[in-house]
Amino acid sequence: MTLPKFRNDLQVEANYSINQAREMVGKTVKSVQIGFQKTGVQVHQTEMLIITFTDDTQLAISTGSNVVNITSLIGRGGSCELKPADFHVDFDLTWQR
Repeated sequence: MTLPKFRNDLQVEANYSINQAREMVGKTVKSVQIGFQKTGVQVHQTEMLIITFTDDTQLAISTGSNVVNITSLIGRGGSCELKPADFHVDFDLTWQR
């Protein structure tokens, strides 16, 4: 299987949490936990992983999206003609140092 390709038409902004991924450079992975994040009933299912490094720092990576915004728009009588490009998914990176 080939790796996905990066899009050249979108730029990662300074405030995006994905920038924190660069802090993994030079670290050694001790363990990886995988599963689903505990969320409220109004939130979509969210995959999550926690990477523990040999220096005992941990990085949690989970997913977020704009699904609530989309469903709210539809609930207010907005367009029901959704396109795949209307949905956005992002990573939420959280460090425990």
